[in-house]
Amino acid sequence: MNKNIIKEIFTSVGISFFFLAIFILIIYGGFNKKIEYYSSLINTVAVNGYDDINKFEYDYETQKIVNYPDYGKKYGNLKISKINLNLPIYHGDSLSILRKGVGHYAGSYFPGEGGTIIFAAHNTANFFRRIQELEENDLILIETEYGTFKYKVNNYKVVSEKDLEAFSIQDKREILIMYTCYPINRQVVGRRTQRYVVYAYRISDEDE
Repeated sequence: MNKNIIKEIFTSVGISFFFLAIFILIIYGGFNKKIEYYSSLINTVAVNGYDDINKFEYDYETQKIVNYPDYGKKYGNLKISKINLNLPIYHGDSLSILRKGVGHYAGSYFPGEGGTIIFAAHNTANFFRRIQELEENDLILIETEYGTFKYKVNNYKVVSEKDLEAFSIQDKREILIMYTCYPINRQVVGRRTQRYVVYAYRISDEDE
């Protein structure tokens, strides 16, 4: 066979393969875009559906939370004007949560539910160091996604970390318990076995 003819055949085959490869890449790229597009739609539907199921809601008639927030989720702010405090409140009291703000003990009630609420925070300057300055009748605000709740300080004391009575949970009256490690002193080194606890009861706007 003539060498020129063979050369032409190979050239034609090479060109054909080249255009075929380009065609495949175009088709593949188009499919990839389609796949990404439909995947994003699926993800959007999945995420929206998850949010709907876990939406944080409060039933004003029963005064109960309908769907509780996920553990670690911020759901409000703690405000105490007397000590210039404004901290985020998170559901849960793990070490990682306490690095960010106020931890809400998951076994206690939520604001507005009519029972004992337990908050904890570190005794550092940006957190609960100044709660020992609070006195009787000082006002505390808890602003949540579903409303604002007001409390007045009625007691404060130092207790042992093993004193379970100091942190007892009941459902007869809405009481806020806030605590931090004691002594509240940056010079103290090591683990603290005492807690400084502040107690406050919920009030209405008329009681303020």
